[in-house]
Amino acid sequence: MGNLEVWKIKHKNFFKKNPDGKIKHLLKYAILAPSTHNMQPWLFKVMKSSCVISYDPKLTLPQADAKGRDLYISLGCCIENLVIAAQYYNVFDSVNLFPKTGKYSVAEVKFKNLGKRTSENKKMKRLFSTITERVNSRGLFLKKTIKRSVVAQLLKLNTFSGLKLSLLEDGDQIIEMSKLTADGLRYAYKNPKFRKEMSGWVNSNLSSRNEGIPGYSLRMPFLLSLVFPTLVRNFNVGKQVGKINFVSMSSSSLVVVISANNDIKETWVNTGRLAERMMLFLQSNNVKTSIFVASVEMGDLYKKVQEITKTHLIPQFVFCAGYMGHNQKQTPRHPLETKLIS
Repeated sequence: MGNLEVWKIKHKNFFKKNPDGKIKHLLKYAILAPSTHNMQPWLFKVMKSSCVISYDPKLTLPQADAKGRDLYISLGCCIENLVIAAQYYNVFDSVNLFPKTGKYSVAEVKFKNLGKRTSENKKMKRLFSTITERVNSRGLFLKKTIKRSVVAQLLKLNTFSGLKLSLLEDGDQIIEMSKLTADGLRYAYKNPKFRKEMSGWVNSNLSSRNEGIPGYSLRMPFLLSLVFPTLVRNFNVGKQVGKINFVSMSSSSLVVVISANNDIKETWVNTGRLAERMMLFLQSNNVKTSIFVASVEMGDLYKKVQEITKTHLIPQFVFCAGYMGHNQKQTPRHPLETKLIS
């Protein structure tokens, strides 16, 4: 099984380190962010009082993510984890998107007070603690409504201009979104090139790989996890995959759609930041979340998402939420040291 030790972080160790060590400690939380197919495309260059986050150009998905939107959303999630951790330790200063520090640079996160003794920001503790507990949950949701106070708080988390939240709680709307998700998956799996690409990112339950999607995270039995990559590569299983995802998504209590007034890299990064903060907030309230983006990635299905959300804005990201009766293991990660560049 891949490396799960990275999820076990001794948070008090931050205060024992020098400035360079403190930044690397913060990055241990950054690498726990979700990414498409668990690719972990981020690279980090540690500076004197900042960190430049870039992406690895070898880690792209030309079939599943032709525009690169999911790549930048993944990096946005990573940036938000870093920001939340820095806010918790009271060393966060600012974020500068797309600094001129390299062709693949996405953001520079700046810090302050690294040479001083800081205290923990107790207001951030709950959100910060959830970083090491977060998981993209799969399976059936319980028939249980999310507390009104929790849903209302989600809207307040959106501090990004140009982004709009649509919170769908109506059963008919959730079913329509679930149908679009199934349609998107069937559309994708028709393409042999997509299936080949996808098969390279699905692992068996016993795999020692530190990247990719373990079968257990898709709630696959052991034997199926052994043969599933071969099935995906050689057969169109889109109908079956679409049905499974429809059943899971349609059982949720809430579907969240993040839309924007443009479709550019900065928007994608901010979408990832908002999505990660929302998912962490929900999970800090014991609400499980599950990412489903096929309805906004495949073909013209996004136009139907616009109809459901009653907006002309461009849908960027979709996830659903609710309560579950089971827990799920996290996915493996590469050690931080393998993601540091000079």
